Amino acid sequence: MSGQDALIGFVGNGYTMICADQNAARSIMVFQTEEDKIMQLDSHKLLAVGGDSADCVQEPEYLQKNMNLYALKYGTKLTAHAAANFIRGHKSDNLRKGMTVVDILLGGFDEGVGPSLYFIDYLASMQRLDKAAHGYAGFFVNSLLDAHWKPNMTEAEGLALLDMCIAEIKKRFMMSMPNYLIKIVDKDGTRVLTWRDGVTAPVA
Repeated sequence: MSGQDALIGFVGNGYTMICADQNAARSIMVFQTEEDKIMQLDSHKLLAVGGDSADCVQEPEYLQKNMNLYALKYGTKLTAHAAANFIRGHKSDNLRKGMTVVDILLGGFDEGVGPSLYFIDYLASMQRLDKAAHGYAGFFVNSLLDAHWKPNMTEAEGLALLDMCIAEIKKRFMMSMPNYLIKIVDKDGTRVLTWRDGVTAPVA
């Protein structure tokens, strides 16, 4: 349901990597190619969203603020698993009230647990997976993820797999998605990389 968005995520050896295109588009129009679709929920959680443009602003902010409130109230942060269940519960509760059209990839790293990735769709289904994709990207990259993802991939191998996925999208998809943002979460927190014309570079 996230349509024109391309969200890709997987876990590796001590990290979770999430990639999203940077197009802000509606129907046949592309408004900009510098959109950040991956919110940093806290120091060790990432939330990639795709779907309705307004919902993709409102819902992630609501989730982030309520998770911060929980941390302030109880003195501890939600784990990635707890955050996934909170998000799933919120979306399920709203299905017949104020349903939002937002597909989500939640990535995190927890001490003692390691990296994790959760696939959550706009109808409130939720599943922990090793690899996942939302939007039109799913039509093109799921087969590549199935064929080339492996447990305990190094970060370099993960970036090489993303290169393969982006190349497939650029080759097969009729819409231009020139820019991508990659965010990696591990025991040390979150890092941000850009993908431009086949070149991956850190963001200062």
